[in-house]
Amino acid sequence: MSLRVRLLGTIIGAIVLFFLISVVAARGVLQHDLFGLGQTQVENGSKAFGGYWDSRSNQIRLLVAQDAVSDTLRKALETHNVAALQDQLANIARTAGLSFLTIVDANGNVVARANGPQKGSLKSSAVIQRALTGETVSTATLLDPALLAGEGLAPQAQADVKSPDGKTTVRHDTTGLGLVAAAPISDENERTIGAIYGGVLLNHYYDLVDSATLALGGAAAIVEGDSIIASTILQPSDGTRTVDQQIVTPGGALQPGKAPVADTVAGTEYLAQLQPITDDQGKVIGARWYGTPMAQINAIINHTTMTLILWGAIAAILALALSIPIVQRISNTLARRSQQVRAAAKELGVAIVGSEVSGDHVSMTKAAVERSGTLIDELGASGVSSPKLTELKSVNDELVGDMIVIDTLSQEMSGRMQQAVQRVHELNDVAADLTKLVTGESS
Repeated sequence: MSLRVRLLGTIIGAIVLFFLISVVAARGVLQHDLFGLGQTQVENGSKAFGGYWDSRSNQIRLLVAQDAVSDTLRKALETHNVAALQDQLANIARTAGLSFLTIVDANGNVVARANGPQKGSLKSSAVIQRALTGETVSTATLLDPALLAGEGLAPQAQADVKSPDGKTTVRHDTTGLGLVAAAPISDENERTIGAIYGGVLLNHYYDLVDSATLALGGAAAIVEGDSIIASTILQPSDGTRTVDQQIVTPGGALQPGKAPVADTVAGTEYLAQLQPITDDQGKVIGARWYGTPMAQINAIINHTTMTLILWGAIAAILALALSIPIVQRISNTLARRSQQVRAAAKELGVAIVGSEVSGDHVSMTKAAVERSGTLIDELGASGVSSPKLTELKSVNDELVGDMIVIDTLSQEMSGRMQQAVQRVHELNDVAADLTKLVTGESS
């Protein structure tokens, strides 16, 4: 594997590793932070939904309290003018958006209703009993079948409730969840002569949930028992409201103070919170559900993740575009250095060969000088005598001395040449390693 491939592989590996760690870390942080932000949003939305609930309850209380002191209603009650009472109650209920508005006498018997002339008695109602004692009452309550039937509201409360698994349970006799208020009606002597009782049946009543969703976003629902009775939760199949469907409340969520949790309704996952609906005795009779689709949070996480991936890919491409020339330059430099090392090793090898030839020449010259000295000695021994011969012997002796010195230097040079030979081998090995590093191939 060449140096270029190794360097580029290392750079790419480092970029990919850094990129993956960054994406995973960023996604984890986003999930944690956005889930926390979503919880805060849902908690605030749930509180705001409760504010709409309280506002509507206060409106009903104020309206009923005002009607209780109306001279027109009081006089019609005193004269038992049922027709006039019925017309007035119908106009008031229609204008105020009430589901029912009823006046009873001091014994709790129905005198007139906004919804028709049905007679009956409400003396068993705890709210009416308190109103007949002089107390103005405002509360959420469960409306019993008898009251619903008397007010003509039973069809609005009855429904076929679907279970979470899609099965259908037909409900024949049911209560209804309502926001109600009752106030005493007194004569001129401050004696209670009856009471006015009115409110809103929340089953299939969408003003509250629509107002909350329009102002806050998300989705809102009202739960009675384990069933959704009104909501802005849309069915993914046809976009209709999710209503008359059982809801599985996450463990204990009907208790106050529970943090928002993931909840799946109508096949859609929400980050939702349930706030209990209590009557004036503190008894839990229903719940307000408010949630934000988890798809919104997941969409932000996925969008941010894809943005990181896109820009990470662009950054990786730019990094590679910048690193490839640098890696190429480094590889070329090393290749050039390898060639220089090989050239130096070759030159040194030539010098070594030359020094070996010179050493051989010294040995041959020394041998020749020694033979020349022997011949001179033989001539002297044979009786040949001449001044020139004596001079020649002197010169030959000098040459022998010089050759001894030259031979000693030659032997020392030979030892150094052996070291140089080792160095040449090392240089060749270095050059081979550099070539293999750069090209990935042995030479």
